Amino acid sequence: MIRKCALALGAILLASGCGGSSQHESGAGRSPSVDASTSSASDTASPTPEATGSSPEPALTTEEPVEETSAEETPASDPLASDDGEDTTDDDTEPAGDGSVDCAGLAGSGTFTDPLRLGSLDGPVTARGCAPLTPGSPFNVRYFSFTLSGSPGSNAHAGASFTLTQDALGPVYPAIVQPNGWVLKHSLGSGYWTGTEPDFTGRYQQIGDLAPGTYILRTEKLDTALHSMTTPSYDVVVDPDSSSY
Repeated sequence: MIRKCALALGAILLASGCGGSSQHESGAGRSPSVDASTSSASDTASPTPEATGSSPEPALTTEEPVEETSAEETPASDPLASDDGEDTTDDDTEPAGDGSVDCAGLAGSGTFTDPLRLGSLDGPVTARGCAPLTPGSPFNVRYFSFTLSGSPGSNAHAGASFTLTQDALGPVYPAIVQPNGWVLKHSLGSGYWTGTEPDFTGRYQQIGDLAPGTYILRTEKLDTALHSMTTPSYDVVVDPDSSSY
């Protein structure tokens, strides 16, 4: 009996020893799973610096100076404007002489700041074949400059000569303006017609009361497009009445 009990106890001890080793092996086998999770966590954490590394790219685009290019272009236009101003002063001093000139050949663009220049007048001058005026700014106005070299005579005048037709019924109205913009003689407030109504042949302003100096003759279309879409082509006439000089 004693031997049987001893053998039974030995078998129990052996069985308990094998069970402990199996538990240890199973615990050791679970540890790589933790390593894998940590390695996967480190792998997922590694892309975050790449995301932050890409963030400076928008900062580079915002630093590109788009406005600096436009700022560099604007100064280039300023010397051109100043050059135009210098050219107008030089051309104004050139005398147009007496007689007839071609309107299209006059220096200037016909605006107030760059008028068509008739020059310094020593006698009557006619600029022939000026293009018709049409409704709508700036096509309804054209400017001419002239200089009275001396005191004009009592019959001195400036204005437009034209021939009205069925397709061009709008007359041309002249006004006398100073270079600073002050209107001396308005288109409707003063002036006189030549010819008989409705077949007028011209409209003029008396300039015998003007002092020597430079003036601007403004020619314009005042009637509406319903009356006439255009004026006829016209001649600009400036006569300082030089016989009284």
